[in-house]
Amino acid sequence: MVEATIYIRNKTGLHLRPATELSQLCSKMDSDIKLLFGDKVINPKSVLMLMGAGIKQGSKIEIKVDGPNESEHLQAIIDAIDGGFGEEMVPLEDIIKE
Repeated sequence: MVEATIYIRNKTGLHLRPATELSQLCSKMDSDIKLLFGDKVINPKSVLMLMGAGIKQGSKIEIKVDGPNESEHLQAIIDAIDGGFGEEMVPLEDIIKE
């Protein structure tokens, strides 16, 4: 199992279009994938679960991937989220203010 923590930087969070793109990406993967957001465990292969989670801009999520090609799958998910799904993004420095 591999895992990573990432912040959602889209100005509008994971609304329908980016949630659909993420779901379609994850659905092509044969690994078991979970997103942890607050106290929620989300199956990102389900667009309804992603939408129901209410993941907004600045949300911190943990990604866990277990299975064949898990490292490649994790990196593909990270790249998709970090790419912002083609939307306007907030700089990471504005989100992480420690």
